[in-house]
Parts: sequence; structure tokens; C-alpha cells
Amino acid sequence: MLKTVMLVDDDDVTLMICKLRLEKAKFCKEVIRFENGADAIQFFEKQILLPSEQRTEPELIFLDINMPVMNGWEFIESFEAHYLSIFPNTKIIILSSSVDPKDEEMAKANQRILGFLTKPLSDQYLQELMRNTYFINKFNHS
Repeated sequence: MLKTVMLVDDDDVTLMICKLRLEKAKFCKEVIRFENGADAIQFFEKQILLPSEQRTEPELIFLDINMPVMNGWEFIESFEAHYLSIFPNTKIIILSSSVDPKDEEMAKANQRILGFLTKPLSDQYLQELMRNTYFINKFNHS
């Protein structure tokens, strides 16, 4: 079980469904949600002001690509430039309705991104993640 998962998506229904699925699967202890990349970046900005033992470090981010204010790619660029050294264990799974093959290629080229998933997040995908040996070893905090 992961400690903290972050959801970043501009669709309230998607955020609600993802949160319910994560809770039902007992995938993580805490789910934090943001409606765009800028709000998620502000979260990390506030975290670095805290003493390290008080910080919340999401182990996994489910990230939409197409969002207003700051899209997923802009979020990744900002996160990697400013916060990666402070939150080195945070990984990303793209959860998007994008059908652009360039988005999937960009995701595969980034080591921080564990996967590219077409919405919606399914119970089956969560169970596959939990069974994946690499994933379990990387994030085993239970």
C-alpha cells in the first residue's frame, strides 16, 4: 500500500471516480487532488517550506495531460526543474483521454513516467500495478 497518491485532473468526475477506486482497492492511505498542474505545483512549493519530516511526498501521481492553467507536460517540466531533487521518489502515471501518439511517445521517453493510461482508471489496472514486482518493491511502505 502506498502512503500518498496525488490526482491531477480538471474533471471533477474523473477525480471522484479515481479517488473511490483507489480507496476501494486499498491502494493508498491518502489521496490528494488538484484540478490543474499549477495547483499541484503550489502544493510542492508549500511542502518545501516545511521541515523534511513534516512533508508529504506523493509516491505516485496520476496526471492528466490536457488541462487549463497548466497542462500535464508543463507540470512535469516544472516539477523536474524545481522539485525533483527534493521529492526524488515521486513517480507519474499519465491518465489521459489523449489519443495523440506523440503524448505516449513523450511518456515512454521520460523515466519518471511509469505508464500511459487511457481514462478511466480501472480496478483491473490498479490490481495489475499492485501485483507488479517492480512497483511493489519500489513503493512498499505498508
